[in-house]
Amino acid sequence: MSRRTKLRLQNLKVYLKKNIFNGRYIVRNILAVTIILTFVSAIYGVGNLIKDSRDKKAEAALDVAEDKVIETVSIEVKDTSKLNSSSISILMADMDAGSNVDIEAKDTEMLTEAYKEFADKCVAVGDNINIREKADTESQIVGKMNHGAVAVVNSTDGEWFNITSGDVTGYVKAEFVKTGNAAYDYAKDFYDIKGTVTEDGVNIRKEASTSSDVIAAAYTGVSYEVDKAATEAVDGWVCISVDSSNKGYVNADYIEITEGYPVASAYKDDSEDVKEDKNDKEKVSDKKDDEKTDEKADTKKSDNYEEAEKNGDSVKKEVEKEETTTETPKTEASTTEATTETATDNQVTVPITARGSIALSEEDINLMAAVMTLECGGESYEGQLAVANVILNRLQSGRWGSSMSGVVYAPSQFTVVNSANFNTYISPSCLQAARDACAGTNNIGGYTSFRPLYNIDTSTLDSYTIIGNHCFF
Repeated sequence: MSRRTKLRLQNLKVYLKKNIFNGRYIVRNILAVTIILTFVSAIYGVGNLIKDSRDKKAEAALDVAEDKVIETVSIEVKDTSKLNSSSISILMADMDAGSNVDIEAKDTEMLTEAYKEFADKCVAVGDNINIREKADTESQIVGKMNHGAVAVVNSTDGEWFNITSGDVTGYVKAEFVKTGNAAYDYAKDFYDIKGTVTEDGVNIRKEASTSSDVIAAAYTGVSYEVDKAATEAVDGWVCISVDSSNKGYVNADYIEITEGYPVASAYKDDSEDVKEDKNDKEKVSDKKDDEKTDEKADTKKSDNYEEAEKNGDSVKKEVEKEETTTETPKTEASTTEATTETATDNQVTVPITARGSIALSEEDINLMAAVMTLECGGESYEGQLAVANVILNRLQSGRWGSSMSGVVYAPSQFTVVNSANFNTYISPSCLQAARDACAGTNNIGGYTSFRPLYNIDTSTLDSYTIIGNHCFF
């Protein structure tokens, strides 16, 4: 039984004792019954002294007397001087006080147990909080914490805490976290239950039955919020939130449930990966010339986008068309060479599926499209749709942030956000692809990353798919 379930059972016990089996009600009930029995016994004794107590008139009189007794009870209970119940009132007050003290003691005990758990823990009170290798703002970043992420405090060093959260150990500034009782009070709102899909193409059904309609498909690594009550009500199925307004059921064999507080995620600088990949490629074959050519092509493409911004959509389309005819041969040659050297059996063809709509504001959709314009504006619609789904997969996973802006501006991810051209122009096709992805059209499954083909070694990937000039994994 989990700690959370124990707390709920304890809460139920306190509630029953406070509202159902409270001492005040027991005393009053005993008092009322005693008074009624006393008066009934007295009337019954008087009735035995009267010879005609068994005729109809006596019985009628007895009924009336019983009714009066009930009324008298109501009056006499209020008239404490006649019942001489002052001592009873004092006793009741004492019992009530004792009961309240007991309830408060139970509440305090429950809170104390919860607080004890957080005696050596802290919780993040912001997004993208840096966890550093040393207690120094110039030290290397080893992890990130978002709102509600819980960590164990190993030691303190001035204004720094040495912490361990998940698989990350390092230093965080004390001003960005809460500790002790305040940590529990803050963290309890972030306690949740997640279900992570363990296989690709798992059906999400409307009801907990294999004969129910399929409303979407789930893919490896994608996490969903679990409805615990609905899950416990069925056998062999897990109820998940497909989006903000729809729920569905996944076979329990294909989803792994985790319960608890969020933790930190390891930080990895993509720029270092790029250097490593380039070094690996140089060891396989000398591609420096091809890489320089690709870099020039990217520079030219960026310049053309600036020109397109000035001249409008029609000029932009001509630029893209020109790029397709002039630059494609070089890109294809480079791509062919790379895939020949690193081809594996792990490439998969991801079918187009529907996963349920995701409700986003116009501002968030425009932000998506702005990123896509610079990341994949020159790609086909399929390539643009794939990038849009990568962004949505990241948003649903929560690993890169809990909001669209958090995902887009996550450190060292979409570096185009640092460009002066960012969000100055939005490609209509990218905007349409973003809307279609939000509506549920998915052509890359649960993949959450992509890179240009010239900058990735596919032999290191468990599975991937290639769309246009990008590899999605």
